Order: sequence, then structure tokens, then C-alpha cells
Amino acid sequence: MAVELGSKIIKDTQSFNDYAIGISLPIQITNTAFSQTFQTSEQVKSNIKNLLLTKKGERILQPEFGSGLQELLFEPNVDDFEGRIEDTINESLEQWLPYVTAEEILVDSSNTLRDNNRINVSVKFRIGDNTDLNEVTFTAQG
Repeated sequence: MAVELGSKIIKDTQSFNDYAIGISLPIQITNTAFSQTFQTSEQVKSNIKNLLLTKKGERILQPEFGSGLQELLFEPNVDDFEGRIEDTINESLEQWLPYVTAEEILVDSSNTLRDNNRINVSVKFRIGDNTDLNEVTFTAQG
């Protein structure tokens, strides 16, 4: 049984530089194991990619985990398409990664990308009450 020890934002310090926080995406196998992250900002980027690129119902025992971006790629390309993408991203982040605040979401849904059921997304975000602005970019495809 899992025990929640409490929720706090981890501050990266010099004394913990050699401790891995998690695995990075895309998953890559290195000499020892999966490629790992050692900084909170890098792990949060991987967490955002994992969340937003996961289809709802794809994760076993957590059918609500994910964003639903892939399903939106097959919707008609109407005026509010990019707004719906932004709303989906914000709702997913609020539910599953509440310590992340999206400051700016840029969606590139040019005709060439849309014809191939793809979009390029860039999310500028803050972690907790930290003032540093981070950015993660990825391509979602249906």
C-alpha cells in the first residue's frame, strides 16, 4: 500500500545533484538503465509530455489519466480549434500536475500539420512558486 508522505516542491541543491529524480522522455535505454533526470525542471518536462501525449483510457487502472489531445486532432479545423487545445492542456495540468502553472501555450496547427493529424505544441510554465520560466515542446499526432 502506498503512503503519501506529503506534498512539497523539491528545491534542486548541489548536494543532491547525483540523485536521479525520474526517467526522461522519450524513453531511452542507456548502459545502466533508462535515461534519467537529475533536475526537477527536466523531470517536470517529462511529466508534462507523458500526461499530454497519453490518451484517456490508455493507462491501466487510471482510465481518466491523459489529456485527450489526440482525439481533438480529428475534430474539424474551426476557428476555436487552438483555444480548445489550450483549454484541454490547462484542464489536464490542473487535474494531474497542480504544481505546474502554464503561462503561455503556443499551438502550431498549420494546414500541412493538420492534414497529417499533427500539431506542434509549446508550453511555457512555472513550477510551484518558482519565478523561473521553463518551456517544453512536443508534437502530438493522432
